[in-house]
Amino acid sequence: MTKRIFSLKSIAAVACCSFLLVISFISCKKDNNTGTPVPVVVIDKAALIAKVAEAQALLDGTVEGTRPGEYVIGSKSALQSAVDAAKAIISDANATLSTVTNAIAQVQAAIDIYKTNLIAEIAAENLIGFWKMNGNANDSSGKAHNGTVTAGHPYFGSGIPTLTNDRFGRANMCYHFDHGGNIEVPYTSALNPQEMTISVWCKKDTAGRLLNSDTYTMVSLDRWLGYKYQWQSANKLFFTVHAINGADTTFYDRDDEVAVLDNEVWYHAVVTFKPGEEDFYVNGDLVKTWTDVPGSPITVSSAINFVIGQDLPTGYYLTTDPSGSRLVDYGGFWTGDLDDVMFYNVALSAAQVKSIYDNQNTL
Repeated sequence: MTKRIFSLKSIAAVACCSFLLVISFISCKKDNNTGTPVPVVVIDKAALIAKVAEAQALLDGTVEGTRPGEYVIGSKSALQSAVDAAKAIISDANATLSTVTNAIAQVQAAIDIYKTNLIAEIAAENLIGFWKMNGNANDSSGKAHNGTVTAGHPYFGSGIPTLTNDRFGRANMCYHFDHGGNIEVPYTSALNPQEMTISVWCKKDTAGRLLNSDTYTMVSLDRWLGYKYQWQSANKLFFTVHAINGADTTFYDRDDEVAVLDNEVWYHAVVTFKPGEEDFYVNGDLVKTWTDVPGSPITVSSAINFVIGQDLPTGYYLTTDPSGSRLVDYGGFWTGDLDDVMFYNVALSAAQVKSIYDNQNTL
């Protein structure tokens, strides 16, 4: 009998606590006819207020548009309607517990639907790194391949990348590189795939450039032992990849052949590679296709960092090296501005490259 009494008391206590969780307080007023006190239930709306604040922050912190990172035009209206309806319930002193609970669910549903209207990057599932250079070297792809701003080798002048105006004139929204200054990204096999696309906004200058003027390296993984993307001396885009085809390995050095670029001018420069095909694009247009490139990019022999602005991580250079693969004298580095560097683990199509250019060419 004692056990049963204890159980009933426990159940009553739990029920009481549960009731108090959803009821803020109970006060009393007198019945106008009988004078008998009548309980007045006041509903706790804190959870609804918090949910409305969450939705409002989402509305205030996002924009509609047509570019990646924006939301489909017209998608805010449904979320705003849910917020407005919930605010009316918050202001309603006679709102019931059921009404408040339903409003919370409706605002959450509207938030969930709104988030599905986010415009994703082109081939977002294949985007391995996206270094926007918007005040830092962080990766915006969602893969957390954040970079570190690093001084160049003393042989090049120990330069440090500095934030500068981007192609739209916005301050501190891209990096200027010189004297070997670079951004190092920790090695991951994801940056050493079997096919790839490298997309870069670049503006080359020659001010103060005295060394190795034939090798303006933009992006590299272990120099020619892996791959490197650069401008060469004739101001043409140039891509080197170390490939394996069956039992044979070879080095492919290919340029865009026809597109001669100007100094001090912004360009959207893209290279794609897959077994049997390499394509160069300038400002969204295909300018050259190579098909004499069988085989896949080789897996580099050591976990060497991916570098933006120099052809090796600074600490890997040697002043003497019989093989030449680490020799600083052969080093390539970028002089000028780089912005919105993207790396994919697939060779994008011409339509996809054009979409990236169109999305990024204007604000």
